[in-house]
Amino acid sequence: MSAREDKERSGRETKPGPLPETTPPVFPGPNYDFILQCVFEMQKTVGQLTQAVNTLTEQQKSLSAKLDKISHQIYAAIAVILVLGAILTFFAKGINDLILHRIEAPTVQSQPQTQTPQK
Repeated sequence: MSAREDKERSGRETKPGPLPETTPPVFPGPNYDFILQCVFEMQKTVGQLTQAVNTLTEQQKSLSAKLDKISHQIYAAIAVILVLGAILTFFAKGINDLILHRIEAPTVQSQPQTQTPQK
């Protein structure tokens, strides 16, 4: 058995240790200056964070509008390219024939006519 178990079983009381040599420091009464200062600093910081979040929200809205505008422009450009492609595809055979006939056609060079002097 350990000494602790012996002590618990015996039920004897022991005398307390010696008193401390110095007196504990005396705390001032309820002084809330430090706590109040902390609360005001936290309020200031929370206010700044709230303003920053509001600013970011407004910037996100304006950037979202710009992005929507750009996406609409891209869709319009794709539509124009598809329409032009369809038109060119429809007339491709005619354009091809026209170009081939121009290339294959013999070129006629006209010579300038000289006028003879009249007597």
